[in-house]
Amino acid sequence: MKKLEDSQLETFDAEYISDNCWEIVKEQIEKDFPDDDFTFLDIGGGNGKFADRLLANYPKCRGTVLDNSELLLNRNTCNHRKKIIFNSVENLSSLNEKYDIVSFNWLLHHLVGNSYAQSRQNIDKTLQKAISLLTERGRISIFENMYNGLIFDGLPSYLIYNLTSLKSISAFTSRMGANTAGVGVCFLSKNQWVSTFERNNLQTLNDSDAENLFTISLTRRIFLHMDKVHKGHFWLTPLSY
Repeated sequence: MKKLEDSQLETFDAEYISDNCWEIVKEQIEKDFPDDDFTFLDIGGGNGKFADRLLANYPKCRGTVLDNSELLLNRNTCNHRKKIIFNSVENLSSLNEKYDIVSFNWLLHHLVGNSYAQSRQNIDKTLQKAISLLTERGRISIFENMYNGLIFDGLPSYLIYNLTSLKSISAFTSRMGANTAGVGVCFLSKNQWVSTFERNNLQTLNDSDAENLFTISLTRRIFLHMDKVHKGHFWLTPLSY
């Protein structure tokens, strides 16, 4: 998988879980873990702000933050109930623990490879590894961006990947606002995310539209064949559970 430069990772030193997003995931946690006693793994958890929020709201829970960026992991606050792991999603199978909740907060679209097809495969493989880390009552929590197409549903996903992954035009795509310029990003439409979960034998227990994303100019939307662009949350469990 490709990795972003530290200069690009700096832009991810933020808290992306808005109050509205927090209420969505909070409702699911409290429904499935009413005793507030659970373990979690935040994959791509970076600076640990989401983990800190979980630990603060649920005093019985224990968590692990995994990320391949030392830059972001060094921004974590210390907590005796929080473990920090410097590693890549490619090595999830090396973990020897099981977790009640595995979370991906806007991480899956960054699992890019040398082609669009390989990027989609990276997402599939990562979901399968995440499933293997779940306890019997385990849940997978996913926040993602939905880039729906006007007529051809998956076309924005394909176009954006190819434009952002080309190093030859990285200066241009960076000026256009792509902080993954030269590396790539694999946003999917809502239907593509749903089919991805189904393909990996994951059952959707709850599906929530969180909020609309930034306003996109009409010219750019036409060029990238975009319809609705918004954030969404999926609360999932393996079909065998």
